Amino acid sequence: MFTIEHQSEDTIITTLDASGQSEDVEVMIDDDSVVMRQWHEKQQKYEVLWMSVQQFNDIIAAMNLPEGAYYGK
Repeated sequence: MFTIEHQSEDTIITTLDASGQSEDVEVMIDDDSVVMRQWHEKQQKYEVLWMSVQQFNDIIAAMNLPEGAYYGK
């Protein structure tokens, strides 16, 4: 399951693990960047990744490609 929230400056996507084994993952997207975070229970803080929109798009494209090296447009 996932939710999508459109706010004035960004979009927040939250994906929930159907098995209940992993914490929710939040993806916050604006015009310039993508931030992904997940709560780490033992450390009692969020683990955060920051990347450009281009990097995020590369990850999405890579999901359906065979092994290899690719140069995006």
